Amino acid sequence: MKLRDIAIGANASIYYRMDFTKIKGVFYPRTEDEVLGAIATAREKGYDVTPKGGGSGLSGACTGGDRDRVMISSLRMREILSVSKDQGFVDVQPGATPDEINALLASSKMKFYVTPSSRDVATVGGMVNTDAGGNDAWVNGTMRDNVVRIKMVLYDGRRISIDRDGVRSGDSELEAALNGANMGIHDLSGAHGTLGFVTELRLAIRPITRETLVGGLAEYNSCDELGRVLFRMIESKSPIRYGEAVVSAHPDVRGDLKPPMLILEYPESYESELRQITDIRKLSDSELATLKDIRLKLPKRNPKTGLQMALFEDYGFFGKSLTKMQRGVDKIDSLLEKHGFTPFAKYGHAPSKWYLGDNTPAYGIIMHSREIRPETKTKAQIFEAVLDIVRMCERMGITPKPEHKWPYSDKIKLARLQELRGIIGGGFNAFLLQPNCNEVLSSMV
Repeated sequence: MKLRDIAIGANASIYYRMDFTKIKGVFYPRTEDEVLGAIATAREKGYDVTPKGGGSGLSGACTGGDRDRVMISSLRMREILSVSKDQGFVDVQPGATPDEINALLASSKMKFYVTPSSRDVATVGGMVNTDAGGNDAWVNGTMRDNVVRIKMVLYDGRRISIDRDGVRSGDSELEAALNGANMGIHDLSGAHGTLGFVTELRLAIRPITRETLVGGLAEYNSCDELGRVLFRMIESKSPIRYGEAVVSAHPDVRGDLKPPMLILEYPESYESELRQITDIRKLSDSELATLKDIRLKLPKRNPKTGLQMALFEDYGFFGKSLTKMQRGVDKIDSLLEKHGFTPFAKYGHAPSKWYLGDNTPAYGIIMHSREIRPETKTKAQIFEAVLDIVRMCERMGITPKPEHKWPYSDKIKLARLQELRGIIGGGFNAFLLQPNCNEVLSSMV
């Protein structure tokens, strides 16, 4: 096996052009002691450490940028260590996936309720570092809402444990300093591997709920109409179990879809109340399954001419931006066209939940976007389009979901990570926090 295959494999981001001479080693530890040994090797040589899970994230963090580094994979740390049905938790190594955890829990009729679309490959260590969620995040929250405890190894070899009461460490001075800074699970969520290597997680599990769910389809004349309905759902805390919006689709793949539209699954008892919020056509089980499948496959389709790509994965419309959604979508499309990209498909979890950099929750729609890429575009031109999108989102009050692009446009989160690294030290994924991060990522497109 070649180093290139190990280092670049399962990197879902657009940042995949790497200088492999900078990767000084790749480690696949099975235990915490082996993690410590890998980090010690990096520290002795002065190399950065890049943690890597399943590689399904889109921020580019798992590439390690352009620094001399070693990569430490969690893919052999997949053990499910213990299950406490009575106390509602499962202890796992960071390389376990949600599907693996839930397969083991099935006999106990319990479930870990964070299931991103990549749940068969995404590792829980990577998921906490990107604060991952899924199309049920509206009901079950994101990763940080479902993590009870995190054990982590720092660059200097010290160990810390973080739970909802604070930090524990064998180093009393470090423990006091981190508790003085109020370090908690929120800080690890969305840290993109910049703070340390996660070696174990305690995850909340709950009984599998048995309820009668029905499906429905609502179609709208504009994105503003869709946004207003979502706003009302959020205000009334609608018990939607599954919500997906198809905002727009290219004629080559639209078929019978009539976006903007909202595909919903909800308790049967909620139907009359839901009809007071939006007109909805009830779906049979087979119709709902078909629409779910179409939505899932939408980003995997290609136009008749050219190839589609995810230039900028997620737009978070919430608050005022949600009530003016059509303006936002039009401006996004106009900016894409200005850079030569053809809008291909827009869709996403709705209603949904995510967190801003100051740890306050946001509620709205996480809109994924796909574009047809011109063959003549250079990597510099592609990245300039990404930067333009970031700037426009900041002006319009639209936030990129933390697990995707753009990792640290949120200056509050950036400052917090730098504060904590001032206490625990650096060594992990430093390129993401450097002033030249833009140039590094641009060179990797």
